[in-house]
This record gives sequence, C-alpha cells and structure tokens, in this order.
Amino acid sequence: MDIWHLKLEFLSPIRHSLATYEASENLVVQVTSQDGLTGYGEGVPRVFVTGETLEGSLGFLREKLAPVVLNQPWSALLELQGALEEIFVMGAGKYPGAFCAMETALLDAAGKTWGIPLAEIIGPPVQERVIYSAISPLTSLEKLDHFLGLVEQHQMQYVKLKVGTSRDLQILKRARERLGWERDIRVDANCAWDPAEAIQRIKNMAPYGISAVEQPVAKEDFLGLKQVSEEVDVPIIADESLCREEDARRLIELQACRIFNLRLSKCGGLGAVLRLRRMAEAHGIACQLGCHVGETSILSAAGRAFAMCSPHLAYVEGSLAPFLLTKDPGSPPVVFGPGGVGEALTGPGLGVVVAERVLQELARARYTVS
Repeated sequence: MDIWHLKLEFLSPIRHSLATYEASENLVVQVTSQDGLTGYGEGVPRVFVTGETLEGSLGFLREKLAPVVLNQPWSALLELQGALEEIFVMGAGKYPGAFCAMETALLDAAGKTWGIPLAEIIGPPVQERVIYSAISPLTSLEKLDHFLGLVEQHQMQYVKLKVGTSRDLQILKRARERLGWERDIRVDANCAWDPAEAIQRIKNMAPYGISAVEQPVAKEDFLGLKQVSEEVDVPIIADESLCREEDARRLIELQACRIFNLRLSKCGGLGAVLRLRRMAEAHGIACQLGCHVGETSILSAAGRAFAMCSPHLAYVEGSLAPFLLTKDPGSPPVVFGPGGVGEALTGPGLGVVVAERVLQELARARYTVS
C-alpha cells in the first residue's frame, strides 16, 4: 500500500461561506495485489465538515487500516465487501476520507483482478449516462458573468449557485436574466444563516424560481434545519449535517429535510453512501450525489460509478477536475460532455488510468506500507 499526500493547486481561488481554497490537500491510496495489479482511491479530509484532519487520516491509514488490509487473501468479491463493512466499524466514522480512499483502492484492484467495472461491483448499473450540474462559488458579479457564459457554452441544464452574502438576490437576478427560466437553479448556503434569517432569505429568493436550498443553517442545528423545512416550500438539502448514519437517522426522525447530499469522502466511501441511499429511499427522501472541492478524477470516477447505480438522484455533481485543478492524475481526466452528460466509464475497476508521474509531481509526501 502506497499512501500519497497530494497538494492540488486551483486555477483560481474557490470561496463559499465556510472556507476559501487556493489548493486542496488530498489523500490517494494505491494498493498493489500479489499479481501486480494496482488499484487507486482518494479521500478529501475536511476538518470543518467531519472533524477529520489530514494528519489524523494519514496516521489512521498507516497504523490501523494498512495492517488490517495487507496480506488478506480475499478470493471473491463478496468476501472483500463483507470485510470492508467490518473494517468500517473500526473507526471510519472518525476518518471517513481515509476509509473512502482505501475502500475505493481495494475495489478498483478487485475490479481489475476479476475484470469487472466498479459500477457492476456496487450495482447493478441502472442507467448509461447521468447529467451533471454546473457549480459556481461565491464570486463577484463580473466573474459570475464568466461562469454563466460557460453554462451557456456547455449547455448545462442544472446550475448550483453558492449564496450567503448581501448580493444573493443580485446573483439570482443576473443568473435568470442570462440563463432564462428553463434551467434548474438551486442554491447552497454552506451554513450561512440562523433559522429565522434562512426562512426570510429563502422567501425573498422564491420569485427567482430556485428548485432547492442546500444547508441553510449550521451543521449541528438539526432543529433549525427542521424549522426551515417546515416554513418554506422549497426542498431543503442536508449536506454538512449529514456525515454519518446516526445523522441520517436523526434527520429522518425529525423530518428535517427532503434531500440528502451524499459525498463519498464526507460519508466514508461507497459502501456508506449506498447504505445512506437505501435509508433515504425507505423514508421517501431524495438524494443528490455531491462532490468535494478539489477532488481529482480518481474520486470523480468512483462518484460516476455510484451515480450509474442510482436511478433517482435529484442532482449529480462532480467530474470538475479539468475546470478547477492545474494538474489532474487522470489520463484522460474524468469529465462530462455537452449538456453535462457523463457516460459510463469503460474498463475494469474505476475505469480511469492514473498517471503515477503526475502523482509524484503533486506529492508532498509518500508512504509505503508492506
């Protein structure tokens, strides 16, 4: 097992209510089987969302996960998947990004070993393509115009706008003037408001035809999220409030939202988001596939596989590395085409070729455990 600590520079700073990024520090796990086949997985620790630090995740991978995983003679997929569920209980709730990286790497290697695409391992696949959303960070009106131009150029039908400032209505007005009323526009506040302010702001946004509001209140304010959901007609999406299965159970019990935002690294990997999706479906809650700011094509490929196996996703996000990063290890990168259309990735495992030369260029550190 090789563990890469990457620093990925952005083409331009990314800002929302909780943070401003000029780069992302990610984990990539590379596992090599006895037969010499290599699998890759990625995690994006975000301390302000899950409490997971990069240093803690590196330690968890090297000291806890690696000793359990190495030299395991898994001879069938079901055996591997059962073992991953058992390992998840060891502490993946505290280090979801680290577990996501290791789990995906093992599933990628398993797919290559048995010649099976990842979507079939976690599936079965139920669709051949998915439609991605365009996502704008908090930005100036001038830069917003550039973003809206890209939306038009790429014929994107789904648009998410970051909000949480005094310019929110100006942003929505500009978006509708430029894009018209046929496109689906939703907003993401990233915990920007208290419940009373959220209710008023959402009602003020209603004339602009927003389709959903993501995380309007603080991540720990479940009762506030419920209050907002009850007071507005627009569906509320839980993101930062939904990291673990206990979060999902509480949100379901309170009827605090109508949509779960499932992000692979935030929630602890593919097995975890599949369990969360089943919980949501059983209680009439929709799901969206979210993405992590700064994820590479490795994590985007895992998200693509999950989306192909999920027939009723409200929205799909990701495959943005070529738009955000100065370098990406995917060769070629995982990206969507005109209209936001993402096709099924072909080939066994993740279906993406990883350029180890680029990993070396991006690496701040590399650790080998054998």
